[in-house]
Amino acid sequence: MKYNALQLCRCVWCVLLMLGFAIQVPAQNIAGEGNDNTFAVDTIKTTSKKQKKKSALNSEQTLGEVVVTSERRQTSINSVSSKLSANMIDRSMGKTLASLLEHVSGVSSIQTGTTVAKPVINGMYGNRILIVNNGARQTGQQWGADHAPEIDQNSSGSIEVVKGAESVRYGSEALGGIIVMEQKILPYQQKEITGHTRALYGTNGRRFSFVGQAEGTIPFDRNFAWRLQGTVANAGDQGTANYLLNNTGYREHDFSASLGYRRGKLRVEGFYSMYNLKLGVMRSAQMGSEDMLKERIKLGRPMDISPFSREIDYPYQHVVHHTAIGKIYLDVGRLGRLFWQTAYQYDDRKEYRNRRMDYSKIPAVSMILSSFQNQLKWNVDYAGWNTETGASYLHINNTNQEGTGVVPIIPNYTEYDFGLYALQKYRAGAFDAEAGVRFDHQATRAVGYDYTFKTYGGHHHFSNFSYNLGMNYRPTENWKFTSNIGLAWRAPHVHELYSNGNELGSGMFVRGDSTMHSEKSTKWVTSIAYRNDFLDVRLDAYLQWVGGYIYDEPSHQYITVLSGSYPLFQYKQTDAFFRGIDIDLHFEPIKHLEYHILSSLIWANEQKTHAYLPYIPSARIDHDASLTDIKLGALTGWLQVKHRFVFKQRHFDPARDLVSFTPPSYSLWGFEIGADWKISERNKLRIFISADNLFNKEYKEYTNRSRYYAHDMGRDIRCSIGWFF
Repeated sequence: MKYNALQLCRCVWCVLLMLGFAIQVPAQNIAGEGNDNTFAVDTIKTTSKKQKKKSALNSEQTLGEVVVTSERRQTSINSVSSKLSANMIDRSMGKTLASLLEHVSGVSSIQTGTTVAKPVINGMYGNRILIVNNGARQTGQQWGADHAPEIDQNSSGSIEVVKGAESVRYGSEALGGIIVMEQKILPYQQKEITGHTRALYGTNGRRFSFVGQAEGTIPFDRNFAWRLQGTVANAGDQGTANYLLNNTGYREHDFSASLGYRRGKLRVEGFYSMYNLKLGVMRSAQMGSEDMLKERIKLGRPMDISPFSREIDYPYQHVVHHTAIGKIYLDVGRLGRLFWQTAYQYDDRKEYRNRRMDYSKIPAVSMILSSFQNQLKWNVDYAGWNTETGASYLHINNTNQEGTGVVPIIPNYTEYDFGLYALQKYRAGAFDAEAGVRFDHQATRAVGYDYTFKTYGGHHHFSNFSYNLGMNYRPTENWKFTSNIGLAWRAPHVHELYSNGNELGSGMFVRGDSTMHSEKSTKWVTSIAYRNDFLDVRLDAYLQWVGGYIYDEPSHQYITVLSGSYPLFQYKQTDAFFRGIDIDLHFEPIKHLEYHILSSLIWANEQKTHAYLPYIPSARIDHDASLTDIKLGALTGWLQVKHRFVFKQRHFDPARDLVSFTPPSYSLWGFEIGADWKISERNKLRIFISADNLFNKEYKEYTNRSRYYAHDMGRDIRCSIGWFF
């Protein structure tokens, strides 16, 4: 019976190959899956050096050294993805997660002011980008334009960005891409305590931050490993090139702890984190009358500017996010590998505004979201094949706290999501391929009271099948081809269905549409990469069709409430077509000299009218020149000069914006200089200085929702020192 089942799997896979990937490949390279099925080996290179050569009468040779190197991946080898290392995360200290991810081609950000930023992958943002933090889906109150993901990126050992529609493995909301944030493997059997401490000071906002991490094992049993990490940050008013943005300071306190046990084929791990952020909201986004609002938009900058202050006054946000994760890995030999994970998240968001009669101390918005998720996965290898199946369950409960005196922007809601999936993979030398299918059912029940004290809400059911086909081909050591096509879906969020209120940070009044249906997307992305000793270049191209694309656009009406007048934005739905090209090129003409360029082009239109969609990033070019590995005794230094040019967004429909024009193109320069000082075998000191917007350019970014009222951030020089032990 087992033999027949294997034959059936192979027959199904062969049919898929003939339909989509009819290609003959030679057996050439070697690669394999990781032990816990969370890692895949991308490439394996083998080099050898001959130490001596026998005479012509004896052809026998002695092999002196064999070096095998491989890259561990969190995602499938058949997906188009890019990985940011721990070193890149360390050197980006003081930046937001969205700014860090801009080191990947095709990734930009959508902002509200200078501190709230969300990643954009190939033009997609918000709930279309799935964030997986330490194996768990990130759930929280990050649905609004003025809500950033509640994550401390300093706790991650690596971050990988997947551009394809990998909905089979990860479930819904992965239309645009996936951000996989992983911890380093715990240091099992390690005898010493290792870690690092880092401190940073930034001139813009006079901000400072500290990050510390330590890890080791328990002395009486090295099978137990642990890790502790913490982040503290403090900033005052941040500024543009020519004026301050008052009340834009923040206070951040984060903590995480991990504990694991590994013995034989069993591994058990636990993780806890707390993210605590108090964030000031730029006062210029809070309007008085409708006439004042129009005048401020016309002026394009704040009218009244106060001296610098570290105080966070009204209005402000305070978010506390708790995450607890448990994992069990079990290798059962020929029967495969089992993985179970459970996660609980608790998100407490409060938003305070200037209110009359000393009511400012009472939050105008107070929401608590709790989520519970379980994931079970099994996979097995046999004769070049790998079968993976899994199931997931997610329960979300969101409650508006009573006593605020303000009608909540969204109603109370509960959400249930259940999914089943299966993946079949095949590997033959230089060729890899996979096919997968998934079924999801989501139920959402929402109920609330509007400002007339009438109940509203509803009960929605969404069921969808999704699929994924991917392949990877390496004809030589230099070339690599990857292609992936998949169907993904996303149910409309309660915010898009029922919102009816003003967003604190963006200064907009948002109204939902309860008649909207699910978004369904087919995305085909293909990547071609070439690498040799001095050149590493990759070209990614994609086509994406989205049925029922949801977006908000201004209605050119204004809503006046007690706190002031706000422009009304209405959620709408249409069929859309996205396409674009991403370029990533590294060039090393001589040793120690590197040139790197990233560029992205995106086109996004309605399918029927061909009208341009709003808030799509314009074309941009990021490039830098670096001197690396400069040896000066015990010092190893580097020097980098960087430049960004962002084009004016001309693919623009004036009817879908508050203003009839887009900001002009802009050019920003920066630099970074630093050195690692190896004090001893285990101790290293790192010092570096970096600068963004070096020449203090005044500019506006099209995807910044605060561009109607203010400019973007001015010059920022950061000084950092770190000790690694």
